[in-house]
Amino acid sequence: MDEEIRVVLFGTGGYAANYLEALKKPRRDSVRLAGAVDPYARDFTACPLYADAETMFREARPHIAVIGTPIQFHAEQAELAFAHGCHVVLEKPIAATVESARSLLRARDQAGKLLNVDYQLCYDPAIRAMKADADAGLFGAPVSLRALVLWPRERTYFQRGSGWAGKKFDAQGRPVFDSVLNNATAHYLMNMLFMTGAPAENIQCATFRANPVETYDTAVMKGTSAGADIFIAVSHALALPEKTGPILEYRYERATVRWTRLGDDHAPLTASFADGRVKTYGTVDEPYMENLWNMVDAIREGTDILCTGETALLQTMAVERMREIQPESTPFPEVWIRREENLHWVPGLADALRRCYDRQELPHWDLSASSLTEENSHTILKLK
Repeated sequence: MDEEIRVVLFGTGGYAANYLEALKKPRRDSVRLAGAVDPYARDFTACPLYADAETMFREARPHIAVIGTPIQFHAEQAELAFAHGCHVVLEKPIAATVESARSLLRARDQAGKLLNVDYQLCYDPAIRAMKADADAGLFGAPVSLRALVLWPRERTYFQRGSGWAGKKFDAQGRPVFDSVLNNATAHYLMNMLFMTGAPAENIQCATFRANPVETYDTAVMKGTSAGADIFIAVSHALALPEKTGPILEYRYERATVRWTRLGDDHAPLTASFADGRVKTYGTVDEPYMENLWNMVDAIREGTDILCTGETALLQTMAVERMREIQPESTPFPEVWIRREENLHWVPGLADALRRCYDRQELPHWDLSASSLTEENSHTILKLK
């Protein structure tokens, strides 16, 4: 029988609660939830709940620390776990800043431990099979990769947690930089960089906000990576029926790869070749908590970490460069914003972002107009 692997959790609410559910019925033998630390947990009975991390490490003697806390704690808690001899399973993004991410990676290397980061698409079998073909040269060189993600979020989304959502810094001054592109839709920027295996360069961007956030709830970014054009348009400032995507289209010299999720319909990931052939990789299901089991397998069997810290750093580098380019997002004009009981949204925005995506162009909207319509919006800076 495999030697027992003890797991502890930093955080038990929000997305971290998924790890609790996964560990109730482990998909690997001899994996046990040994403890957790969470100052906000109440009536918690899933495992011993410790008042502080030092006590948890001393008494639970864990092998893996899972960090599902808000962004501002990622680097600090990961470094603490490495210092106590743990491998680390970390929620995305790797850290709030490039500097703290690199400090985390140094701590990993000094401890000689493993780290994986939960960018879910990196663990998906269909995505990985397609990437293996791309890396083997089946499609030829990448030409352009683009993504569109229009996910409405109600006001409660921006009020979640302890007041860190949409903030640049938390109440204690820790950097957060939570945004639409650094949280809910971060997976799709990350996946383009995962495919190219290279940083985003020549970045141009436009960020906006309709909700009461310090960062942005809408973003369009373009650039290059490994010689290919990359483009992404995302927003939360939409009416609920306008939910769209993700829509991914990766164009190579000899094939175009597409994946679309429309509502609950999961279209298969498909490569269409210039010679008429079609290869289907199956449905992108984003297997449940596959990152946790990837870490268990890596410890026991020496298998590869599927999303390394270095890979995750590519996304953090891109969003930090966007902050440098545009330190303050542009507020949508008040007259454009529809304010409902639990939703702030911009009529016409979904169609405008679709046009940006179709043309792979940044927006240039007339913010003095009375509304966002096709007549008063146009785009510039067209990609080649």
